[in-house]
Amino acid sequence: MEDTATMVFVYGTLKRGFPNHPLLAACGSPFAGAASTAAPVSLVIGPYSVPFLLPSSSSSGRLVSGELYAASPNALADLDTLEGTHLGVYERRRLTVVVDGEREVEAEAYFANTSYAKALWQRCGGEAAEIGEYTLEHAASYVPLSGRSLGASAGLMHAIHAFLGTSPDNNP
Repeated sequence: MEDTATMVFVYGTLKRGFPNHPLLAACGSPFAGAASTAAPVSLVIGPYSVPFLLPSSSSSGRLVSGELYAASPNALADLDTLEGTHLGVYERRRLTVVVDGEREVEAEAYFANTSYAKALWQRCGGEAAEIGEYTLEHAASYVPLSGRSLGASAGLMHAIHAFLGTSPDNNP
């Protein structure tokens, strides 16, 4: 029985030429095209210059550009680990993207965990802080996993709580 690939929309450090793209390349996830969200969402930059996609419930949002990849089940497990889904950093959610400006595709993307997403959006500056694309200029300030205290995802979760002024045990 052959494993089915999951279409994954990446909008930040996993894009080609960005710091975490080698993970996608190493697990053989083929590029499926340039893509953008079909509906507006919010994209903000949080601690460590990490991009966070959020549902646009608090604003009108923007169409966010990125890339689409076909991830195997093993690649998806590696991405889940990188994105800290087991720690509550991100959650993988379905969304519709437009590929190469032509066709709509159902995909999955990593969104900020709902436990802190609204507070993060507000703390980043709300609608005024939203961007439509995470660029190499943004990535120039990105702190790689090896440069974070407490390890990769746990360090990011700690930084999120510090940024929000909350305790990890007391989600906003």
